[in-house]
Amino acid sequence: MKRSDLICENGVINDKQKGNFVHNFTLYRTNCAEMIIDKSLSEKTGKPVGRYVTIFCDEGDFRKCFIELLSSFLLKGTVLVAGLGNERICSDSLGAASLRYIPATAHLSPHEAFKELSMRAVYVIEPGVMGKTGIESTAQIKCISDKVKPDLIIAIDSLACSDTDRLCRTIQITDAGIAPGAGVGNNRRALDYDSVGVKVIAVGVPTVIDYDENSGFMVTPRNIDTIIDEFSAVIGKGISSALNPTLSAEELLALTLL
Repeated sequence: MKRSDLICENGVINDKQKGNFVHNFTLYRTNCAEMIIDKSLSEKTGKPVGRYVTIFCDEGDFRKCFIELLSSFLLKGTVLVAGLGNERICSDSLGAASLRYIPATAHLSPHEAFKELSMRAVYVIEPGVMGKTGIESTAQIKCISDKVKPDLIIAIDSLACSDTDRLCRTIQITDAGIAPGAGVGNNRRALDYDSVGVKVIAVGVPTVIDYDENSGFMVTPRNIDTIIDEFSAVIGKGISSALNPTLSAEELLALTLL
């Protein structure tokens, strides 16, 4: 079986029992699917226990759809947003690119306007990759999390898929965390509640796919740079809006320029 990070491509989920535990729905004219993986289903699928939502970005207003669905995952309190991946490799740069649109606001909390605008304290980090830093992303995030003590972590990362129909055309959100690099065979320590002691919401878009099942090569669309620009804006701006709904798009943009 080809490698994939997408819950909707799991072989067990796609069998005849699919209708028993997959909820398909439409939001803002965009097709979506939701699945709750319990312990029993986790053993069958090999996927961690948690809630998974897939947004199929073929039609409708998937930007508004993403904001509303992400908001349903959020907890109250401070948030640490981590942009995973390698900024030097275009197909793996989604996390870092998305951070351009997510303003750090935690340092503004002493100001009166912070309270007046009902802003949320947000920390932002780009941990890089182990090949560049020598430190696993999860270890870095755990260290920072222990220091700033967020109530929630949001991790953004590029994913792998096995179906070209979903390549660069879907967004997956889950509260089960993420195993950085798992989709391309670079298994690292999982970033989840068990590893950092904080709930982790993972947001990702599949940007690579297996060339075939035996070669070990992964491929990406020739216009991946444009695709990353588009999806990083959707995800970054969407996360910002979901975290600080009292602020306008213009106000959030201004904060990124501080």
